[in-house]
Amino acid sequence: MEIVGKDLGIEQFALHVANLDLSRWKPSLVVVHHCAEPSLAQRPAGFIPQHMQNLKEYYEGKGWSAGPHLFIDDRKQIWLFSPMDKKGVHAVSFNRNSWGIEMLGDYDSEDPTTGRGAEVIKTTAQAVRVMLSKIGKDFSAIRFHREDPKTSKTCPGKKISKDWFIEQVRNA
Repeated sequence: MEIVGKDLGIEQFALHVANLDLSRWKPSLVVVHHCAEPSLAQRPAGFIPQHMQNLKEYYEGKGWSAGPHLFIDDRKQIWLFSPMDKKGVHAVSFNRNSWGIEMLGDYDSEDPTTGRGAEVIKTTAQAVRVMLSKIGKDFSAIRFHREDPKTSKTCPGKKISKDWFIEQVRNA
C-alpha cells in the first residue's frame, strides 16, 4: 500500500490540491468520516507520523489496497494518507468516485462544536472547501459515510448533522 504520510497546514494543502493532476482519476464526491477509534481522548496530541504507519498496517491487515485520502486532527494538521490522484478505500459505495476524509474523534460521544472537536471540524471544513473547488462541485457533492447504503455506520457521528456540517463548509 502506498501512503504519503505527510502533514500539511491549510495553505500548504490548498497548494497541494491546486497542483494535483486529476487527468487519470477525478473524484466527484467528498466523503466525510470520523475515526471513532482513535477518539480525541485517545490522541491528546493529535496524529504523529507513527500513527500513519500504524494505520497503514491496520488497513493492509484488512486486505485493503489503499485507505482514506486524508486524516485531520485538532492541531490544524491535514495528513495526506492515500495519494489524492488515485482511488482510495473508505466507503464501499463511494470508493470509485470520491475522496475520503477521516476526522480524529468519536462524534457519537465527543462534542464537535467546542474545544478540540470544533478545531477538527474547522480544519475539515476548510479542506472540504478546497477539494470541492478543485473538482468544480458544490455542497451537494458532500457525502457522509452513513449515507453509504452498503454499510451501517454512523460516520461522521450522531452529533453531526449534514445541514450543520455544510454550514461549516460554507463558512470556511
